[in-house]
Amino acid sequence: MMSKEKIGYKDVLKQREYMKVVLAALINRFGDSIDAIASSWIVYELTGNAVWSAIIFAVNKLPTVVITPLAGAWVEGRKKKTIMIVTDIIRAICVAVVATGYLMGFLQAWILVITTFIISTVEAFRNPANTALTPRILDKEYYSYGMSLMSTASSVVELIGMAMAAGIIAAIGVAGAIYIDMITFILSAFIMLFVNTKEQDLTKIKFDKAEYFTVLKEGFSYVRNIPIIFFIVMVCIFLNGILVPLNSLEAPLANEILMGGAEVLSILGIAVTLGMLLGTVIFPKIEERMNGKIILFIPAMMLAVFYIGLPACQPLYDDKMFMYIYVALITAALGVSTAIANMYINVIFVKQVEPNYMARVGSILSALASAAVPVVSFIVSGLAGVVSTKVIFILSGILALLMGIYILTTKVFEAKQTLGVAEGLGESA
Repeated sequence: MMSKEKIGYKDVLKQREYMKVVLAALINRFGDSIDAIASSWIVYELTGNAVWSAIIFAVNKLPTVVITPLAGAWVEGRKKKTIMIVTDIIRAICVAVVATGYLMGFLQAWILVITTFIISTVEAFRNPANTALTPRILDKEYYSYGMSLMSTASSVVELIGMAMAAGIIAAIGVAGAIYIDMITFILSAFIMLFVNTKEQDLTKIKFDKAEYFTVLKEGFSYVRNIPIIFFIVMVCIFLNGILVPLNSLEAPLANEILMGGAEVLSILGIAVTLGMLLGTVIFPKIEERMNGKIILFIPAMMLAVFYIGLPACQPLYDDKMFMYIYVALITAALGVSTAIANMYINVIFVKQVEPNYMARVGSILSALASAAVPVVSFIVSGLAGVVSTKVIFILSGILALLMGIYILTTKVFEAKQTLGVAEGLGESA
């Protein structure tokens, strides 16, 4: 066996089965990055208002909250390769319906709701299958480099897709861009057919509902009784919720506030992705120089600046170059601060949560944070029917400002922790 010191990216590239899965994932990511912009624009263009944009965004997130926790247990003991192929085909059919409907003129908002829900539901099964497949096709000593390669390559491909999206839409139309996403799903399924996933020894695992809810209840009790963990969970819920207006109203933002088109969506996507990459890279240095309270305070303030700053500068957007540069800079700064906060939260969980509770607390955090998205999306959709996108953004900025003040004044970082978890968070952060 090769020693750990000698393992590098070149060795991961030789892992043929894993690289097939990576290739399928990258093709998927490229299509999704184009489709994300095309779909946002098609919803707004089709309906003409921000309400449906928010509703469809909420429907897209519902399966993550309701189905994913159960899908993970169901996937165990079943052939992940088959699940991934079938779900890719289902997704291809759904986006084909959307693209064809738009092209032929029969696409309706309710069709978008149904196809969005189906796609999100099958993804709730595909994602756990993909995660569970990795240990079967990649040896443990390659994990660090393998996962890093996947993450980095995915970000690069996503950036390329976002950068190309506006040009693709201009060249072949919104329907053509969505057809590209359909092709990527088909290619992904085709590649997965040739992956040897070594699943001959599967043993189907029975899902015990009673035991599942007992364990989950213990996890909630653990979170409730540790102030710093409870606080972090609440911050995550707030951050996920407060980002909903941006994520669900991108097209109205581009058209009504920034007075641009699909190219603005590309700029937003590229800037936030680059910002998050930079934030991830510089996090260790930031953590050395700032305490946890400031690290969480900064993204709240950046959200306030973003939500209030974009509408405030609307009179200046006649100068397109100024608008592009301003939007790129403020969005990148938001991406940097958000990535640093995310990294800090991950570190806090490792430091503060007991190993026996790690999986439960992590799943609770994920479920609650995800649950905030559809709830806030439906609230935003209701507001969008009575007030403008500009008003929604300003209100969101005020809420972010209030949250920032609360984070800055909280005493939870100085509180002594219980139940045997690590102490001295204020000093270590």
